Amino acid sequence: MFSDFLRVQLDLTRASGELGMAMFSGHILRRIAPRTDRNLPVIALPGLMASDASFEPLSRFLREQGFNAQTWGLGRNRGLRGAAWNENLDAVRARLADRIKEMSDASSAPVSLVGHSMGGIYARELAARMEGEVDRVITLGAPTLHPYRAARHNQFAMDIADLINRQRAAELGGRTGLLHWDPDHPALPCVAIHSPIDAFVDEEHCHIPAYIVTQSTPASPRENIRVLSSHLGMTVNPFVMLAVADRLVVSRDNWCPFDPDRYFKGLFRRAAGVFYPEPGKLRKNRGTSAFVEMNQ
Repeated sequence: MFSDFLRVQLDLTRASGELGMAMFSGHILRRIAPRTDRNLPVIALPGLMASDASFEPLSRFLREQGFNAQTWGLGRNRGLRGAAWNENLDAVRARLADRIKEMSDASSAPVSLVGHSMGGIYARELAARMEGEVDRVITLGAPTLHPYRAARHNQFAMDIADLINRQRAAELGGRTGLLHWDPDHPALPCVAIHSPIDAFVDEEHCHIPAYIVTQSTPASPRENIRVLSSHLGMTVNPFVMLAVADRLVVSRDNWCPFDPDRYFKGLFRRAAGVFYPEPGKLRKNRGTSAFVEMNQ
């Protein structure tokens, strides 16, 4: 338990460095990142106990690139606080419904959801219930919670989350848990961004399993992107920001895997391999979109 506490401190230190890196490299990132002139609507959902402010750097960056990017507007994500998962999700959906409709109408386009950690779980579940109103989902370090399978998440962080939610993580979602979607339902893209140095959630339980990706269809591509990032720093890490912007502009009618090499030329090409690391102990496989999966 003490070692997990130290891992949390290390993650916080890394996140501070990533924030500094984002501030230093912001002008470069804005120059190389994709832009849109379609005012595409994006809503960001913060992680457990995080507020809208945690997503402001990413939202501001996306607005500078031409997106209509906003945070969810519900304040701090205080978790379930003892409520049943479906009841809590229905309450969040009811509070977000008008915001999603307004943004969709203003841009004449469905809304993309970007969720960090528990906010990513919300994004996945809300999109499955609002398929016609959501364009795509991008999760940042969002775990799956299997009711019958032990995960190697940070136990210190999980115990804190259990206290806040007033129930164990394994109980969320009931007997079926909170897992990744089926390969073809809902019929919209899902991108999971995960990190090998995430000190909160185990990378194996943040990526989309191989069988789901290989069976996914062009109408509902599933994709994993591995980025070198702390857990807490995912919303400020410039390489995560770049991947998010890239996945937001890719056409659903002509989906292609994320390729960081297109943004790093010449001597800087090595940076792509550092900040978007090769699978290593993970193995690559390709279905309708690129992904990586942990060896079992």
